[in-house]
Amino acid sequence: MPHASDENLASKPTDLVFILAIAGRIDAQSRILAQELDKSRIVYYAYAVLDSLSSSYSMFKYFFDLFASPNDNDAMHEFLNSPAGLITIAVESVFLVTFSFLACQFENEKEDSYKKFIASAWPYFRDVMKGLKNAYKGWRSAVVAFSLIGGVDAKFLILPVGVILGVFAAANRFWIRSMLEDRKTMMSANIALLMEIKKLISLSHEESLSYLKRIKYQTMPTRNFAFWAVAAGGLLDGLYLYVGVLGLAVLSPQLLTAMALICVFYTVACVITRVYEEYDFQLRLLITQTKCQLALITKELETHYARLLFLQEKHDLSKVDQEEFKRLKSLVHNLITQFDDKRKLLSQQSNRTYLSSALLGMKNGLYAYGALASVLFLVGSILVLVGISFPPALLVASIILGLVMVLGFTSHSLVTNYWHQKKQDTQKQRPYERLIEWKNSLNDELNKAELLEPEEFHALLNDGLSLDPSPQFFFQEWFEVFRSLFSGFGKGQKFVDFAGSSLQEMGEDGHYRDTPVMYVLSAFSALLFGVTLALRALAKGLGRTPLAQQAKLTDDSKETSVNPEITKEVIQKTEEQRESIQYAKCRTDSPGRADSLSLFGIFETKSKKNQSNYPTIPHSKSESALNQLIPSQSSTILGLA
Repeated sequence: MPHASDENLASKPTDLVFILAIAGRIDAQSRILAQELDKSRIVYYAYAVLDSLSSSYSMFKYFFDLFASPNDNDAMHEFLNSPAGLITIAVESVFLVTFSFLACQFENEKEDSYKKFIASAWPYFRDVMKGLKNAYKGWRSAVVAFSLIGGVDAKFLILPVGVILGVFAAANRFWIRSMLEDRKTMMSANIALLMEIKKLISLSHEESLSYLKRIKYQTMPTRNFAFWAVAAGGLLDGLYLYVGVLGLAVLSPQLLTAMALICVFYTVACVITRVYEEYDFQLRLLITQTKCQLALITKELETHYARLLFLQEKHDLSKVDQEEFKRLKSLVHNLITQFDDKRKLLSQQSNRTYLSSALLGMKNGLYAYGALASVLFLVGSILVLVGISFPPALLVASIILGLVMVLGFTSHSLVTNYWHQKKQDTQKQRPYERLIEWKNSLNDELNKAELLEPEEFHALLNDGLSLDPSPQFFFQEWFEVFRSLFSGFGKGQKFVDFAGSSLQEMGEDGHYRDTPVMYVLSAFSALLFGVTLALRALAKGLGRTPLAQQAKLTDDSKETSVNPEITKEVIQKTEEQRESIQYAKCRTDSPGRADSLSLFGIFETKSKKNQSNYPTIPHSKSESALNQLIPSQSSTILGLA
């Protein structure tokens, strides 16, 4: 009879499976909800209104601090209830709400240039507002912390330097937004180009060169400058996101210094992860370039191999055919080599190194701490309303917990990458290796290799296109949902202070205080803002497929069986057009390596002599790796969908 401890041990795997099943079901239901929210777009309209109302308050307070009395709530109350103040906030709010709502309405507009301008201008305008406000607040927090630690009053630097940094941050955000939009356009163009390549029946080398020229690249000066731009933006945003929490509670000098050092670590980590994020964004464009190049190589390879199969089945080969047969064997050999090189490059671009895994984990940890920081700011706002000081122990514990989160997610990412690489290293020999072995013996005169059957050649190419990229996680999307939820609670409460300032009453200490009615309104407003912002983050993060991950194969796509008879019939028609070609033109040297495979995906080609256009055998498809481009049921190269 088993002991009770043995029964408990036996039940643990079952409990674990049950917990994982529940977690998987919750995740699946959340994604369904996110897709429905994204499709209906109601949450986007609600967010457009509430976000612009929140921006009305934050920008009004920003300019009031600059041109009036900083942090003087009584002076701001007097101005808000004056005729000039009422007109100012009414005009500002109506303008921002209208601008934001129309931009959301015209987001998918493609015809009307005026509507397209409104839709495209709002994100830039919002970035400028955020850049001005966040840089000023971040610099103010840094100066206040420095003054407390160093005992030097440097508050006179807040206004002039804060304004300068704000203007710089606004311009920097504007340029980054423009650069990113250009990159998205390039990625879309490369996706469209790949769709066009997949629809081709066959491809000659000259046609391949023309397609190569249409692949979109981002210039190296732009890419290099982007790293500096995101690093500067990460520094300014880091001051705003991670140093501002030090002002929530009163700490002893020694404890304040220790917490400030941790916040400096957060800021530096923010800069590093922003640089990594930019590198990752650039890599997504490079992957679309590599896929287009691989599609062209695959198309050429299948075209020439179909021709090679046709010549092999001829009973009596003329001298011209014999020379053509040798040339095609050499050409197929070189194309398989190029195919293998591009495949290795795509695998390198799709898998993370230990360094990139560590940076990804650090980024996930910062997102987790950002969600925690939003909770701290919300708690701070609530404590201010009830007149209770923020507990220093809670602040210290939260800052240290954030450090544990960063280290924990970094370790998780490294361990996951280790097991992924170990899985790849221990993987059994794949069928694709048979194609490489056959290629190596193709030009061996002593050991003449027989041509592969069309079905086998097709299957080997298909296996070669099936790569195993690094696993993807959705920590950032979920942390953004929680951060938006608690951030929305705080914004809702502040908006009531802004819009309901006339409801405030003078307290016994001579300062204006919130009334019980405002407490009730703040609760409803906080709930409305929080839920709306969280649902919008859910719809945007999990309801949409990112541009770089849009190309997964459809479930109903199937491999097309090879029909050599059809292939021969079409090639015979093409052969009739080649009878007038002179022997000298048919006899061409074996092409050399045409591409330069650098880490940045630069693809250089040398011109070659004319090659005829032949139909191809059915094209290969990939089931997992080449999954960043939109699939099409009419595609001929399904492997690059």
